[in-house]
Amino acid sequence: MYVPNQNWAFTGRNRQQRQKRSGSRRQQSAEGVCILRRETHTATMQAILMVLGLLTANIGHAEAFPGGHEALIAVATEWIATNQSIEQYQVEITPPDRRIPIDSCEEVLSIRFPFINNRKTIEVSCQTPLWKRYLRVKIEETADAWVFTQDLAEGTLVLDHHIENLTVARGLSNQSLKKIDIIGRVISRNIALGDIVTTDLLRNEITIYLTNRAYEAGEMIRLDDLSLETYTEESLQKPLTLWPEQTVIAKNPLKPGDPIRSDDVEVAQYVLVAKSTIVNGQVATADLVESRLESVNAYGAQPLTNVNEILGLEATRTIRAGQRLNASDFIAADLVRKNETVRLTIKRGALEITVEAIALENAKIGEQVLLKNPDSGKEIRGIVTGRHAARGL
Repeated sequence: MYVPNQNWAFTGRNRQQRQKRSGSRRQQSAEGVCILRRETHTATMQAILMVLGLLTANIGHAEAFPGGHEALIAVATEWIATNQSIEQYQVEITPPDRRIPIDSCEEVLSIRFPFINNRKTIEVSCQTPLWKRYLRVKIEETADAWVFTQDLAEGTLVLDHHIENLTVARGLSNQSLKKIDIIGRVISRNIALGDIVTTDLLRNEITIYLTNRAYEAGEMIRLDDLSLETYTEESLQKPLTLWPEQTVIAKNPLKPGDPIRSDDVEVAQYVLVAKSTIVNGQVATADLVESRLESVNAYGAQPLTNVNEILGLEATRTIRAGQRLNASDFIAADLVRKNETVRLTIKRGALEITVEAIALENAKIGEQVLLKNPDSGKEIRGIVTGRHAARGL
């Protein structure tokens, strides 16, 4: 311990010599440190100086640096974390060259950032013995992350109390995951308290449809005839998870117990097909067509689904039996043709009269047509309502 006045503190042989010359009184601590006082000092002053000497000796011993690369990294990391008010895991120090020894130090190491506005380098120095080292530092920024609050077994459904948002090193952050992306999913493997939530730890549970019997391609499948089971999304390819509101048919043959995939079925609808051959120019009637269930993917342009859509229309082409009917296959026909007999219905209140008249022109359904009463020769107008039929104005 350094003492500026040579008459104040000595040990060993020098101490004995000074005692003889000065006649000083001696006080000695339990550790063997002797503090010598001149006769002119009071006992109180001597006691204070002795206590200070003991404290100084103990502090210097406790803060001595043992030396070594690992110890240097540990001390520097702790100092940076304290200085910057961050966690130690955020501090990354590049170790010094192993070929250069790190000596011990008899007192506490002096650590500082030597450059203004620069936190990438620290200076570590020792006074006894005299040495100095510069270390490169990387301080990792922090970010929020979702972390598991307890141990969870594989297959556990993640609930709200299973996770919490904590601050971690930015490189560990999972902020691309929202809470809504985590809650309700299933743990893919056993995890421990404090594990950061990542997408590979989560999987989705989905409800799928299973067949209870075999189906042929094109056969209609009713939702009431199926079973529901829960699977993990990753265990199936293209599972069908939402049953269509429309009519569904099997696209491929299905066996009993098969999970239904999205490409196993397709939406279908009843469409009109020719029951017998319809020749070009023929007026369509209900007995010429029938309904058949077909995939909507097989539809042509504007398929016809209701027989009322074509009644009284004229075919624009010859349609063979079994062929699907499209809107473009028919046009409005002249349901009343010149010189044909037309049944004209006239209503007056509750009274209804039907007479026969001769068409003086062609007319389509809904159009006006000029008619002639064959008995009186009187011309009257009516509205075409069907083949050879009209109603009075």
